[in-house]
Amino acid sequence: MSTWVEIADGVRMMSYSFGPGRANTLAVRLEPRSWLIISPSAGAPEAALDEIDREGAATALIAPNAYHHLGQTTWRARFPSAVSYAPEGALPRLAKVCPNVPFRSIRELTLPSHVGFFEPKGMRNPDLMLRVDTPKGIVWFSGDVISNTTPADLVAPLRWLFTLVGGGPGFRLNNMPAMAYLKDRPTWKASVREAMAAHPPSIVVPAHGDPVTEDAERRTNALLV
Repeated sequence: MSTWVEIADGVRMMSYSFGPGRANTLAVRLEPRSWLIISPSAGAPEAALDEIDREGAATALIAPNAYHHLGQTTWRARFPSAVSYAPEGALPRLAKVCPNVPFRSIRELTLPSHVGFFEPKGMRNPDLMLRVDTPKGIVWFSGDVISNTTPADLVAPLRWLFTLVGGGPGFRLNNMPAMAYLKDRPTWKASVREAMAAHPPSIVVPAHGDPVTEDAERRTNALLV
């Protein structure tokens, strides 16, 4: 999926390779001519950038954590007026690994009422989640901890490693990223469960893997017990 796929009104996703695996970019229309891009894709095809350009511009480029930053330079070159944002806890590492990108705190980003960021409690390192209200239901970008990968999404050594620590393919709370991000797993689960109870998901787009488009609320709640 190296081109945009519209998954809801004003919400598009695209998969991209980051080397040993694949990740997802989500594009959210903020205004008629303005787009928010979370986890901007590395090696974005020109056609994908052209599509956003034809419909306005990417105005906000979001690194949801300290690791999803590989596409920032490419996207900023194409959309020089865009501003890069990240959670405050990710800013120190991002300043070291991509010093040419002037990240701002996500707290400085003003969003329309149909879009909202959420940083769950109980985290050691921040990993943002994103909610988008659409006419056909609520879309959640779930970050790294919840994944829905297939064998094609990771090279064999990573698949074996993820499986060894209780991760692996399928829609699940993935233990490998959980070890990096979570400090208090029960608190994190309760925090996410509360947020999703207030805004029940119709579609869940993980940072890694296929979107969950059927029975998303029940299936996500089952991961959070």
